Amino acid sequence: MSATGETPVAQRWPAAVAGHRHRRALALVALSLLSALQVLDPSVNSLALPAVAADLGMNPGLQSFTSSIGTLLLAAAMLGIGILGDQRGRRRVLLLGTLGMAVGGVVCAIAPGSGAFLAGRVVMGISTAASFGMSLAILPTLFQPHELPRVFGVWLGVQSAISLLGTVGCGAVQAALGWRMSCLIIPVLAVVFTAFGAVSVPESRAAHHRRFDVVGVIVSAVALLLLMGGFTMSGELGWTDPAVIGALVCSVVLLVFFGVWEARRRDPGFPVRLFTVPAFTAACVVGVAFNFANGVIAVQLPNVLESTLGRSAFVGSIVVSAMSVGMLLGTLAAGEAQKRWELSARTVFTSGLLTIAVGFALLVFVRPDTGSWFFGVAAFVVGFGLMWAQNSESAVIMSAAPKEMVGSVGAVKPAVGQLGMGLGMGIVSPIVQSITRGSGPVSQQATVSGFAMVMLCIALAVAACALVVHLLMGRQKGLQSFDAPPAEADHHDVRAAA
Repeated sequence: MSATGETPVAQRWPAAVAGHRHRRALALVALSLLSALQVLDPSVNSLALPAVAADLGMNPGLQSFTSSIGTLLLAAAMLGIGILGDQRGRRRVLLLGTLGMAVGGVVCAIAPGSGAFLAGRVVMGISTAASFGMSLAILPTLFQPHELPRVFGVWLGVQSAISLLGTVGCGAVQAALGWRMSCLIIPVLAVVFTAFGAVSVPESRAAHHRRFDVVGVIVSAVALLLLMGGFTMSGELGWTDPAVIGALVCSVVLLVFFGVWEARRRDPGFPVRLFTVPAFTAACVVGVAFNFANGVIAVQLPNVLESTLGRSAFVGSIVVSAMSVGMLLGTLAAGEAQKRWELSARTVFTSGLLTIAVGFALLVFVRPDTGSWFFGVAAFVVGFGLMWAQNSESAVIMSAAPKEMVGSVGAVKPAVGQLGMGLGMGIVSPIVQSITRGSGPVSQQATVSGFAMVMLCIALAVAACALVVHLLMGRQKGLQSFDAPPAEADHHDVRAAA
């Protein structure tokens, strides 16, 4: 079990594919399918939840908590799961996590009451962290750094396709057979994908054992729970509510403590010194920015179309689906463009964020009589920019990871993603409402004008992020392609320091 030029680290391949010349391609397909469950699950849950709440007697507060608990636990559990995978075997944790998703989905489907359904969502959230986190972590152990842009293009493309097709299928199943049957979609897919993964994904783990960082895992989990919980509560209580302020302040304090704790440990659970690598920090900024944009589009476009302009829910869903189509095409285009034209990560990051900014700038021109197609075009442009940038974000973050800690470093991607998504979903609606109230009598024109003004501010903010990222990447002249990981291209040997 020695590392070769084919793979960066040692692998133990299943007997079924050990001699197959396309074994890495088979593993990539399996990992892409397994990771797609994390993208599909929120759509299945959000579509089913209104009917679940009505049947099981959930009050609005419990319904809101149930809708977010899976995502909260996904972000909170990622670091602990990542360390376990590095220590005990990434393939093992991956397959056990996916089977856990099947168990959680079945519990939700047969739940006799709201408590049981909530328990199923808890299992689902923790299991999804294992399934998604390990599929992300295994890829840089299978492929060389220069291969990662195309690899992540496939990985993200499969996620986008499964999400788009699965969401439509889930809606059809729920309409015909009810929410309990729709909750079984994830378990069925999880069992099938696990079987495929078991015969095609190799086992890998850290070559040297390190102690499980109990303090770091607990502190980071609580910090992320408080951070995301504060964002969630802000939508109902407002940003000035003491509970919201307290949760956010405590999360910041704990995150600072986590950084200090990890920096002083000889054997850290997470190598915080990676944030001294300009490319890694830039990738994290990009992750926050495009997830912020995703959250804004997902919440604001249906709201302005349905609540303000009186368009149907079907029209709203079609407009948001245009973003999914853009995401799918952006994913496919990004990996191929980087491979064919040898675009640097700096170019891809900057152009992706600027594309997102253009999409939001289009929304500055909406009026009460603007056609729904125009909103769809803007959503498509934003979606394309999201995935154009995300492809390189995934590649930079994971190629920067020390091979001993790819599971731990993989926790960064969903953490920054949830931070950006929470900001996008939580802070924009109150701002739109505030501007609307300040512009005179509440009317359709006033609401649309307030919406357009906020979209302009977001476009400028995303463009500013593009400038920051461009400058950060300019400090790392060696990273003009993925022939060398960011940590190696930098003058500081982050891997050795960690």
